[in-house]
Amino acid sequence: MKIMVVAATELELQCTLDIKHLASITLMKELHGIGQVPTTYHVTQLIDKHQPDIMIQIGIGGGFAFDQILGEAVAVETEYFADLGVEEKGNFHSIFDMKLADQNAFPFNEKKLSNPHSNLLEKVKLKTVSAITVNQITTSKNQIEYYQEAYCPFIESMEGAAFHYCCLMKKIPFLQIRAVSNHVGERDKSKWEIEKSIQSLKNSLNIFLKNI
Repeated sequence: MKIMVVAATELELQCTLDIKHLASITLMKELHGIGQVPTTYHVTQLIDKHQPDIMIQIGIGGGFAFDQILGEAVAVETEYFADLGVEEKGNFHSIFDMKLADQNAFPFNEKKLSNPHSNLLEKVKLKTVSAITVNQITTSKNQIEYYQEAYCPFIESMEGAAFHYCCLMKKIPFLQIRAVSNHVGERDKSKWEIEKSIQSLKNSLNIFLKNI
């Protein structure tokens, strides 16, 4: 079985160092870059070149609930492109709200990009959550409140929805594992739990590979 693990940065990909896996698994590790466009391009290229049986995206992100335990890892079940649209007169309207795109046209389902592979989500033994993907890390209190009301997300990243989109379009089984490194809006990195998050990603990946 060929499993490809991808991440936006070298820091996030560190969790694959010395990873334990079965001899029957060929584990490939690749970077796809930061942001939606590099992710879309590189993930598509990697799928076409290597034809993996499973794609796994790992990474850290900002959590929306201030009672969340920093460093906690979760499995992302649903993703949204949260800032794809227009802001007009103080209100944001998505491309779906404006009827520029069908919210149920594949691979979307009611605006969501959902992971249909429940068997993979179960094998990682993590809480499954909803997430948003944005082009700019959220710092505005008003923006945070809007995202919470519109999408009820647990975590945000800059790449997750692009990864879901590529895998759904290419019909490749996939899994996204995220760790909450910080609270959304907190820019003081001394308050982030990056090392703990990387360790949580590594532990979760080990559990998944053991159970697959």
